Amino acid sequence: MTLPRIVVVGVHGYGANHVATALRLQREGRARLVGLVDPKGGPVVADGGAVVPDTDLPARWPDLDALLADQPVDVVVVATPLHTHAALGRQALEAGADVLLEKPPVTRREQLAELLAVESASPGRVQVGFQALGSAALAAVGAAVRDGSLGEVRRISARGSWTRDAAYYARAPWAGRRTLGGVDVVDGALTNPFAHAVADLLHLAGLTGADAVARVEVELFRSRDIEADDTAALRVVAADGTPAAGVPVVGAFTLAGPADARPWVQVTGARASLRLHYDVDRVEVLPGTDSTDSSGSPGAAGAGPLPDLLERPGLAGQHPRRGLLEDLLARRTDGGPLLAPLAATAGFVEVVEAVRAATVTAVDPAHVRWEGVGGARRPVLEGVDAALDAVVHGDGGLFRATGARWAG
Repeated sequence: MTLPRIVVVGVHGYGANHVATALRLQREGRARLVGLVDPKGGPVVADGGAVVPDTDLPARWPDLDALLADQPVDVVVVATPLHTHAALGRQALEAGADVLLEKPPVTRREQLAELLAVESASPGRVQVGFQALGSAALAAVGAAVRDGSLGEVRRISARGSWTRDAAYYARAPWAGRRTLGGVDVVDGALTNPFAHAVADLLHLAGLTGADAVARVEVELFRSRDIEADDTAALRVVAADGTPAAGVPVVGAFTLAGPADARPWVQVTGARASLRLHYDVDRVEVLPGTDSTDSSGSPGAAGAGPLPDLLERPGLAGQHPRRGLLEDLLARRTDGGPLLAPLAATAGFVEVVEAVRAATVTAVDPAHVRWEGVGGARRPVLEGVDAALDAVVHGDGGLFRATGARWAG
């Protein structure tokens, strides 16, 4: 049996994790890592600061053209700057390879149509790097929504509050940019750091296809001197006739929070709610909007169907996750559906398009507190966590509707 030959394009930053995964698959006898592509030298450093020994690594090429001229490949992993994804994905497909393409797959709607056309004409397929879509926790929440366990769905929401310092934006020329050299980058809270939350939000709402999305509304703010937003709110209006029609589908996120908090996606039902902590693949069962205790107070723990859901096997608690590269290799063999196929990112690309077209509002410095020095200097946006809560627990209003002073 011939093992699939993998190359990784972009080996620094998150790309180093793909290198580590490919090396593990090689040790397990499931694939071969035959090449790396990156114009930048230096060691490959995976999560946690572990340096991958050079003796474990294959040859490195400066660009994909050079590698393809020298080395036949079966799978190309693209983990390069955001604005290069579409072109490199196309190049890999045209070479006949399957592709694991980091998120976002494209930065413009028309690029998605072009890439889908290339995929259709190619023997290869594209898996997009929304790794949270490989979580059994997401599947468990989706199943509970579909079987009616939560009652009528009243809201689908996502929340994320992290802090990022000056070094985060200094790490690469494209970081914090909306364009670079005349090319759309569309960096921002929704499209990059919290893209997994947005993808899960759309998945649970059934809004992965562009035709399911009637419109996308965003409010974008920046608390620091960058082009892109660092604080964003999102409302996706579902098309008539879709399961989420009339249901608030909202998200609120910041990179100017007081501290890193665990992000989540939640489906709020009349009888019960489920909160997905997508970064750790854990599901939490919460009261629904119509749950009451003996005093009539809403949202009492243990009311309604909560005991049944808490005891249901395979729902509350920790879940496993299937890696996207492993899934892509398996689907090469059996031809089955991918966990994160390119076509299923059309709804997410509508969000990218809305961010690209929107204006980013600079926050009045009076509402920003600064902490730290040098590369550790970071902003804390006044009352931002309360504003996030108001959006994700509200009726569909975004930051300006919450009365946050910095939102105007």
